Amino acid sequence: MTIDRVGPLNKILKAGSDINVKKSSRSSKKDSVELSPEAKKMAEISQAESQVKSASEIRQELTVQRIKALRSKLENPDEYLTKEIAEAIAEKVAESFGIK
Repeated sequence: MTIDRVGPLNKILKAGSDINVKKSSRSSKKDSVELSPEAKKMAEISQAESQVKSASEIRQELTVQRIKALRSKLENPDEYLTKEIAEAIAEKVAESFGIK
């Protein structure tokens, strides 16, 4: 049995080739995005949160450093405590009690 070719193999392509397609002209418009006031506020809050989180780590490091420095001063008072420092401390204590 033999089948003869009756028409084009792809009738859809042939039928579609008769249609004229208009190409859009390229415009000079650029894409843009506008954020709502709520989105801007959320972005500011998020940015502030990240700054606070990073700042707390710095504070913790400074606190640890201060504690270590104070501990070393308490362990070795002769290296830190001079006559001038002792007098300044005494004056502050006297002022806090209203003596001076």
